[in-house]
Amino acid sequence: MIASMLAVAGSSIALGQEAADCEVTDLGTLGSFFDRVLEAEGRWTTEDCDSRFRAGSDAHTYRFEVADAGRVRIGLTSPETDSYLYLLTEDGRRISDNDDGGAGLDARVERDLTPGVYLVEATTVGGRDRGPADFTLTISRVEGCDFVHLGTLEPGVDLTAEGSWSLETCGSRFASAHPAHSYSFNLAEAARVRVDLESDTGDPVLSLASLEHGIIGANDDGGAIRNARIEQYLLPGVYLIDATTYLERDRQPLQADFTLTVHLVDETAQQQEPRLKIEKVSAPAEVVAGDPFTVHFRIGNLGGGELPDDGSQTFIYVVGPRVFDLLDPVSGIWDAGVAYHTGDETASASSTAIDDITPFEATFYKHGPQWIFVGVVAEDADEDEIGFHGIWHNLMVLSSPAFHPVDVQVGSSEYTVSAEADAEGEVTTTVTPVADPDAEVDPQVQMQAIYTAGVLTQILHGVFERPALSGLSEDSDPQRVNVADPSSSSLIRAFGQQYAASLSASGLIDGWRAGEAINPNAIEELWLDAASAASSHYASMAADWRSLLDRAEGQPELSFEDAVTVHSQVAYAESIVAPAVAVGDIITAARSADGGWEDPGVWAMMAAQSGCRAGEDSLSEALEAAGADNIDELLALDSYLRLARPVHGLAVDQALCAAAAADAALWRFLQRLSIDGSAELREMLGLTPQTAPPVTPAAAPEPHRLQIVVRLADDGRLEYGVEMAGGERILPPNRFLPADAAIGHWHMSGEVEVDGGAIGKIRARHVAGGRTEVSFRDAEGEVITPDIAFLPADAAAGVWYRSSEIEVPAASLDSEDSAGE
Repeated sequence: MIASMLAVAGSSIALGQEAADCEVTDLGTLGSFFDRVLEAEGRWTTEDCDSRFRAGSDAHTYRFEVADAGRVRIGLTSPETDSYLYLLTEDGRRISDNDDGGAGLDARVERDLTPGVYLVEATTVGGRDRGPADFTLTISRVEGCDFVHLGTLEPGVDLTAEGSWSLETCGSRFASAHPAHSYSFNLAEAARVRVDLESDTGDPVLSLASLEHGIIGANDDGGAIRNARIEQYLLPGVYLIDATTYLERDRQPLQADFTLTVHLVDETAQQQEPRLKIEKVSAPAEVVAGDPFTVHFRIGNLGGGELPDDGSQTFIYVVGPRVFDLLDPVSGIWDAGVAYHTGDETASASSTAIDDITPFEATFYKHGPQWIFVGVVAEDADEDEIGFHGIWHNLMVLSSPAFHPVDVQVGSSEYTVSAEADAEGEVTTTVTPVADPDAEVDPQVQMQAIYTAGVLTQILHGVFERPALSGLSEDSDPQRVNVADPSSSSLIRAFGQQYAASLSASGLIDGWRAGEAINPNAIEELWLDAASAASSHYASMAADWRSLLDRAEGQPELSFEDAVTVHSQVAYAESIVAPAVAVGDIITAARSADGGWEDPGVWAMMAAQSGCRAGEDSLSEALEAAGADNIDELLALDSYLRLARPVHGLAVDQALCAAAAADAALWRFLQRLSIDGSAELREMLGLTPQTAPPVTPAAAPEPHRLQIVVRLADDGRLEYGVEMAGGERILPPNRFLPADAAIGHWHMSGEVEVDGGAIGKIRARHVAGGRTEVSFRDAEGEVITPDIAFLPADAAAGVWYRSSEIEVPAASLDSEDSAGE
């Protein structure tokens, strides 16, 4: 009854072409006994009948009869060519077909067949061009397909079974190319039931069915690592389990062992366990290919118990197509009921933000529908998985920015520019003359129109919400400033001119020349004046932007000339104005704080602004670009001012760093709009060939020389670390290999850090004969195996054993770790 209930019905698909009057060989009747096999041997000569379905291929057709319903396997093997098999009804309608369901290139069809007459077409994939070939056709019943009854599930007594998947294992009732074992069990009373299917070498997949409702559950990787798990509340009755694999027979190990466990869950006890969940994920619905975006999330312990700080760890990660990032393991913070958010987007009334849990940054480089998954895995002190949860987020990646039609002006003509995305994220940008929509547009004019529309939609719209500008005030007295273009050279020159002029106006240079010590308060006044001037510049630019945004209806929304001005002003505001205003705020805060410059709040403000340190020659180059004639004197004064009041160095460095980065931002802006190929446009914006992104690679630093060290602990675990060439021993987190770890399964340590940077991870595994093998995986994912890599089976406890020396590339310090093995 169970077998017939789950039998897969054959579909009725008409023949691809009419069969010729070719011989049909009758193989007889397939009886009920498993030792009964129908067999035929033949040869494709290249002059046989045509296949019904594969043009240019020989075919032989066979007839057989099934006396009793059951699982039937049809195999077509050939040592010389790639076989293909079709199963048909007696009147020639196709039921099923297969190419490589058997070993290698052999074909195999496995189905539950009802009594009746069937046809088999034996043909080839390569056709007659591959020459003659011999074949063997076999038709047999399949043993081991019946359900094995495990008994009645009762509290405190698990139902278990062990088995293996191989090439000859009966196929799954739901996907016959996948080897499977079938089980049943009885549930006397309604209860929550957990079914686990575990394998060290296979990739388990579970299906759960009931006699009344058919399939009620399926799972691939719901358990630890690749193991499968189904947990459901079930009503009394008989339940059926299909224990199969993710891979088809010929694509998995020749034999993979598994263990099946059916467990009655104590729901009251379960509710008192820790239960970590990703509660919310926030990421954009649309991004542009190549643009990094932030992934915020909230994570909490929704269980009734804490995750103890006994070596248990939590791994939080994000994954997507060509995307993977992992936070450092977190422990000791998982009391019952806690919740942590990474930003206001995911905050709840009871969640808090902590330094250990931060948002992710991801980038997709291919347009189209994409996804990310934010997950958490909890492990106990023995590194066994005790919890897993995650949330998917779907998003669309666009090839370039999309926007509604806008009217812009280039020269004296008006154009409508639109950028529309299709279902695959491919954006098509069109430029149409307003006066004559059918007229052709000069390529350079088209580039300028697209640039203008890009500045309008990507910069001017939303300009006051840009992170660097959103906190700036527009209340100062406006003071106009002219910026030639948004390039680094123009911004650096502007900073050099203002810096030299400010020092001259402050009188600090005069005291310096006289050899007098400078009052630190005078340095503060220098930057308060600079902040005031920057605020006045911003007030003027903000007034210009608001005027453009308020243009009367019917006028072009932006001209090319205004677009260059806006772009240049925003670049100036973000690189010169914002750092100066921030330094002014820091000085004001220090003067009003009880602790002055030692106040923790002031230190935090300075730390928030210390994004980078300008290059050694950056200020010199800025002063030279500004035409200063006393550069050496100004540089010496700068060194003194940095020591006298460190905020001076912060102000100079942040402005120069931001200005130097403007070229990369400008290149990226043009690339996003697909107009970076216009040399004329690049020149208009101040991008000369010399300012293109550099391509000369930096000299590679010296590699790290180290040895892997291993010792046997009293409890049987193996502890491992590294010893640097200078003798320093580094013991990474997660560095113990359990005594009962599966043979052949690699365990990975936490990051090995040198000088604050991760250089890779240690790998260790038990091998046959009681020995242990170690190796090192650098930050680029390359595995480095020492010449001496094995710990002997009779290793003494407590003694550090050393591998031979290996070299780990220091360049891996700048690399992101990939997914674990």
